[in-house]
Amino acid sequence: MYTKMKCLFLQLFGLLVVFASCEVGNKNTTNITKYHKVEINHRVLVPEEGLLIGNGDLSVSIYQNSNSIIWRFGKNDVWDRRHDTKIDPEPAHIEEIAKGINEEGWVNNSFNQGIVKKKEGRPVTKRAQEICDGTPSYAFRPYPCPKPIGELAFNLPMDQKLLSISQVLTIEQAIINVNILFESGVSIHLECFIPPEPDVLVVNWKVENWNNVSATGFDPCSFSLYRWADPSIAEFAKKWLANTGSDMFMRFADPNLSPLPPPETGKINSTPVISQRFYPDFDSTQGFRCFMLPVAPDCKIKIVNPEWKTEARLQISPKKKALSGSVAVGVVTGNFSEEVDKKCQDILTRFTGEYSKTIQALRQTTIKAGSDFWKLSEVATDDSLFNRVWYETLHAKRCTYRQDVIAPGLYLPSTLNDYSPWHGDYHTNYNYQSAFWGRYEANHLGLGNAFFPGMKYMVDLGRRLARDYWNGRGTFIQLVGYPFTIKEDPMGVGSLCRMAYMTGWISNHYWYRYLYTMDKLWLKEEGYPVIRDVALFYMDFLKKGDDGKYHAFPSGQNEYHFTGKTEDYTDKPQVIRHARYALQIAANASKVLDTDRILNQQWNEIVNNIIEVDSLDVLGYTKDEKHKYFANSPEFFTKRQIIEPSNSNVMPDFLKQAQDNSLWSWYFGFMPMVLTGNIRNGNFDADRDYPTLREFLNRWRMPNGLFRSMSQNSYGYMGAMSECLGILGPLNEMLIQSWNDGIHVFPAWPKSIDASFKTLRTRGAFLVSSQLKGGEVQYIKITSEKGGDCIVVNPWNDETLSVIRNGEKSMLNVDKKITLKTSTNDVILIMP
Repeated sequence: MYTKMKCLFLQLFGLLVVFASCEVGNKNTTNITKYHKVEINHRVLVPEEGLLIGNGDLSVSIYQNSNSIIWRFGKNDVWDRRHDTKIDPEPAHIEEIAKGINEEGWVNNSFNQGIVKKKEGRPVTKRAQEICDGTPSYAFRPYPCPKPIGELAFNLPMDQKLLSISQVLTIEQAIINVNILFESGVSIHLECFIPPEPDVLVVNWKVENWNNVSATGFDPCSFSLYRWADPSIAEFAKKWLANTGSDMFMRFADPNLSPLPPPETGKINSTPVISQRFYPDFDSTQGFRCFMLPVAPDCKIKIVNPEWKTEARLQISPKKKALSGSVAVGVVTGNFSEEVDKKCQDILTRFTGEYSKTIQALRQTTIKAGSDFWKLSEVATDDSLFNRVWYETLHAKRCTYRQDVIAPGLYLPSTLNDYSPWHGDYHTNYNYQSAFWGRYEANHLGLGNAFFPGMKYMVDLGRRLARDYWNGRGTFIQLVGYPFTIKEDPMGVGSLCRMAYMTGWISNHYWYRYLYTMDKLWLKEEGYPVIRDVALFYMDFLKKGDDGKYHAFPSGQNEYHFTGKTEDYTDKPQVIRHARYALQIAANASKVLDTDRILNQQWNEIVNNIIEVDSLDVLGYTKDEKHKYFANSPEFFTKRQIIEPSNSNVMPDFLKQAQDNSLWSWYFGFMPMVLTGNIRNGNFDADRDYPTLREFLNRWRMPNGLFRSMSQNSYGYMGAMSECLGILGPLNEMLIQSWNDGIHVFPAWPKSIDASFKTLRTRGAFLVSSQLKGGEVQYIKITSEKGGDCIVVNPWNDETLSVIRNGEKSMLNVDKKITLKTSTNDVILIMP
């Protein structure tokens, strides 16, 4: 009896110890003792490879040239917003597309190349030529596109020979330190950060051993702040061709196209500033404006050559050859003169008074914000590469995405060229969406909310496009779009102009937000109006045939071109999958909100009778797995791989390191989606495939922790592509999944590598912590934010588990799944 009681006591004591250790990671403390760092001990020559800091709106990439340390500014709302559609034909109506495919047999070979006659005896009409040729404004105008802001340069003393340079980002603090050592013994220390607000870069600098250097005729340091004039597109295109071998910009090289007006220098009060004007747009008749204003009371700020038309430059020189100090540069943008002027005045007022105390206060605020951000979740594994990628990717998201501003397009703003491939726009056939994968699982709702401000413009325009060009209700999400007001379809003609699958893909993200938060108020006010409109669009687009099934015509998938074959635009799997899923989630959402009951019945009727394009047995699913297949989001659809026991060591094709494997040799940007799909469908065997995945990550990872999207042989240095931030999604899926009726911990993680995580978020608004050690799950801790049933896949063989709920211990009999009824804020610890 004594022995049994002792064993029970020890077991309970062990449970309480684990419970207490879990709680330590959840306390509201701002004291982080372990920091993750990115260190570069060589010069970085291009912004996209430089260390990155930012507050989600203003961001900076740090790189170098032969004699300067350079901070390149980017801000999410700085766009050339001209949308010149005067040369565009009238956007195509869906009935024209249907007739062209069915009756005229249109064929075109590329995005912008004339049609090839298919049906004999039928002349090619002018209108057919217009539609098949594609959208001239998109093909032959470089704008709209995001634009770089300018740069701040710390000028190194020219008479000193550089010995070494070290650049270190401390992720949890969001502070970068640059240390430079010269042969003479002189050293320069730079510390920089961007506080949560205002939009200001702060650089603290210190020079050591300068007085020990004899007979130097140079100042110890100086800064330059500048914005260059936009080059003509023809000049840019020729230079791009010379540097990369790609002629992709040559089609824009119309000498009549005007660049932005040249930047200007001026003063606000007595402070010299640099301003960049943009042409008027639909949101501002005065034109958008961007200011860079330096604040450095201990420095002389001088306008350099104010008459220059090719550059606007300020020189910032410390007074009396000071050996330490601080420089702050504010970036202000806005649509109206009064708005911009007030923001500038606010920044100047912020630094009025004791400058050094203001700098120190902003530094502390930056560190506090970093601590608050990183205490929301944590990952620790015995693989340092996995840890680095997880933290570095999440850091980059934090620097460039924020819920109260529009999100970047294809490129991170501080890495932009003067003109961007593909207009740098919101591409919705996965590029824009992919940057957001993993944000809810990482328990960062603010990063998830950043999806919606920019998308609002596309949803609003899509309502008019659905009405005018589809004869329908709801909203149509175009392949491309912009995070500001435009008055016409940005891709109104061409073979890609009326593809229907992106519309459903966008609505998924509104539903994900609800599933991970169970926030009914948000769903009602923000999410459901979009989900409903997407479902209405598909209701009117899909047509019931004589077979009683709903069919989709006309719409291609992927990036199809006109082929002359009706079947290539009929019931394409990608279109059907997204339409079915969008209608399914609309029905689920209306049920949650108890609204639109008639529509709910209609949506379910279509879902139950839509044409079947996927044969489950061919795809590798059993009848018992049918629900699993339909529960998977269409973007992560992958044929399930069946591996015979004799071939158990065969690696799936998507991870083979072959030269003809585009993921390995040419294009990493597609990896996050492909990898997630294969993880969900069982094609990824962690024990077998993880070493190869590591090689992929090492191959494409840049010095700053970001991933290069494309081989440099393709388009040269085009900027850091935001789609690669999606790698956070499959990394989280390896640690935890909840998309298929249950929480599954370490579902795709190698058993040989110990790992743990704290407060990752699952569907149902549960925060989960767990640990894998020696191949065995040690515990699962769950915090229920909203209550409700919590289902957990049982990782143990035990049929009886120990449970501590809010401090009270009990025993639970379980099967393959553990079902727990929870109340709001319940904290539950499960152990074998």
